[in-house]
Amino acid sequence: MFIVKNSGLLLGILLAAIFTACASSPASSVPVFIPSDIAGIVHAGQTNTPEEYALLDRLGVKWTLRTFNWHMIEPQKGQWDFDFYDKYVDTAKEAGIKIIGILAYDVPWIHEDGIRRNYIPPDKLDLFLNYVRQTTAHFQGRVDAWCIWNEPNFTFWKGTRKEYIVLARKTTETVRETDPGVIILNGSFIRGIFGPPRAYIRGLFNSGVMEKADALAFHPYELNPARTAMIYRKTRALAAKYGFADKVWVTEVGYPTGGRRITKVTEERFPEYVVKTFVKLAVAGTQKILWYQLFDPPTRSNIKNSEQFFGLVRSREDYTSKGAEAFRLCALYLAGTVYRPDLPRREKLPKSLKTFYFECKNETGGTLVLWKNGRPGQVKLNIPDGNNTGMFTVHDPVSGNTLEISAGTVLNIGSMPVFVTWQGGGIPVLE
Repeated sequence: MFIVKNSGLLLGILLAAIFTACASSPASSVPVFIPSDIAGIVHAGQTNTPEEYALLDRLGVKWTLRTFNWHMIEPQKGQWDFDFYDKYVDTAKEAGIKIIGILAYDVPWIHEDGIRRNYIPPDKLDLFLNYVRQTTAHFQGRVDAWCIWNEPNFTFWKGTRKEYIVLARKTTETVRETDPGVIILNGSFIRGIFGPPRAYIRGLFNSGVMEKADALAFHPYELNPARTAMIYRKTRALAAKYGFADKVWVTEVGYPTGGRRITKVTEERFPEYVVKTFVKLAVAGTQKILWYQLFDPPTRSNIKNSEQFFGLVRSREDYTSKGAEAFRLCALYLAGTVYRPDLPRREKLPKSLKTFYFECKNETGGTLVLWKNGRPGQVKLNIPDGNNTGMFTVHDPVSGNTLEISAGTVLNIGSMPVFVTWQGGGIPVLE
């Protein structure tokens, strides 16, 4: 999770925002396939209740991510306890949800003072690798992917970059030997002061760590959806130099709706940010998007702590949506489609109108997501042959409500994205 705690990182974000606020990535004319299992949520499934899994099913969630903490699995040397994670894994698998497990963190008994500090001393690395071996063997065939450590370029790793890369290399080798068929992710980096953590990423590739890995995990926490997409594209471009352009997974992304972090957004705009972020990352080619996170806590011990405001749902007690309906639309109507940047045809419409057309692969119809930067405007949906008897469904990202409209209807478009879906017929022309 991205936490601004030092002035250097804060200054970097602010300077980057100044220099790139008006920058945009060039549009691509190449279609992009959106994976059918693109959507996931971090920390989902924590209650292990039917109610939560019914919600995850409704939201179209295909992946969850959770840390398999060493100190919970081996609280004392040689004493193994998998019961807690067995229940979580079994429930998720029964619900048909894939799992990314993070192998991370330390145990108090490897340190002389008995205090955990997010660090594995080099002379204790074999003990960590034994935890990795025991854990991956125990969950072989049940956990779909393992991610090695979490945000090592920030507060969650207290050692040096060189020490982390050694840990990543040996852990990757251990996981691959223990469970040859499992997916292995490395990185889980957050953005650096002036962009992607280039030294860490280059270190992984240049040291050979990624030769036995399947994907690079990245957390593009940023000020807004445009900058989130921009930092992802920069990371993807760096990974492309090593043949990993299509192997960058977003395993955390999100925005708080309260607290003190500069990335916070109001609850009113939160659904807008969810849709724009999901759409922009999907068309940029990311294979997975895991939103951080499902629930806000039922009570907040500190309203200044933004960590308590990241939920798509207000709490696990009332299940009311903050951004869950926006996430659901993206997960249900974008997954398994093909983004067509050349469509739909636009007739004399301003560049400030943003349109994203997603073509269904196995049936006629599609999804159109629209929004307008600056002043609101109007758009008319027409059928190319002039036969405006077709019907479209307009979805509200805030409430999830739907409205059936006919071709030829004029839509008011503003900063809040509009979702339009249809089956059969042609691709609408926008006027």
